[in-house]
Amino acid sequence: MKELRLQVNFIFYVIVMLVSLALLSAAKLFLEMQLSLLAAAQFTIAITAIVMAFIHFMLALSGQNKVTICNQGFSYFNLFGTRKFVPSEEIHKLSTRSILGLKVIQIHLIDTKITLLAFKITKAQKRSLAQLGYLA
Repeated sequence: MKELRLQVNFIFYVIVMLVSLALLSAAKLFLEMQLSLLAAAQFTIAITAIVMAFIHFMLALSGQNKVTICNQGFSYFNLFGTRKFVPSEEIHKLSTRSILGLKVIQIHLIDTKITLLAFKITKAQKRSLAQLGYLA
């Protein structure tokens, strides 16, 4: 069985951290403007996003959180940390595109579509996926 493990998309984590830092900066500005409720909400959202991104990034680097594509199907962890498996019969096609420099993988199923932001496909893996029949 041929198994491909996707690489970690570092640009995604950089964008999440930059947006979180922008929220922290805005929270500091609102705190100085005496809008404490809005500042507290932004501060909470920013800190939560930073912590979640850091945990997800560490899990992805250590191999605990991974995406695997093989000839039997597609295995991934969802946002809540549970492992999901999609059999190859349900996969219609796999496409990659770039949105503002961020590589996005979309796996089109029969009834829905799964979008992956935190992982990316290398050129060698694209060739292997074409041989498996996932890419046209």
